Amino acid sequence: MAQRTKFKDVESIFEGRLRGNQAMLSGLHLTVDEARLLWQAPRMKEVSWLDLDDNRLGDEGVAELAQCEFLENVQYLNLNNNGITDAGLRKLAESKCLSKLKRLHLKGNSIEGPGVIALFESQTLDGLATFQVNDGWTCKKREGWRYNPQF
Repeated sequence: MAQRTKFKDVESIFEGRLRGNQAMLSGLHLTVDEARLLWQAPRMKEVSWLDLDDNRLGDEGVAELAQCEFLENVQYLNLNNNGITDAGLRKLAESKCLSKLKRLHLKGNSIEGPGVIALFESQTLDGLATFQVNDGWTCKKREGWRYNPQF
């Protein structure tokens, strides 16, 4: 049975959510099928700040995101609460399309560690300097792990 989508086209996803170079797409509960509309939209080339917090991308959606050439200018990527595992992070770490990525947020996902190591060792995400894995845990590639409790 096909899953019903809330958005009929990419313009309905963008409506009121594009602010200059920022795509504020959090809390939409986008499915992989709906996210594909984004990955096929040339307007995504204008985006350097991509907030996808609280959606339903999972590893499949992240693997497709990682291969999207229209995301070549993304510097900030929020993937908090998307059902991502280490397998999805490995796909991100292999991405040749996100070479400008500097900051990555991953809180609220089922990450155990190997995916984080893949991000550290990535040959293609050379500019990735900071990523947050769980509340309070921030990693700066050049400085190692830091824990700042967030109350």
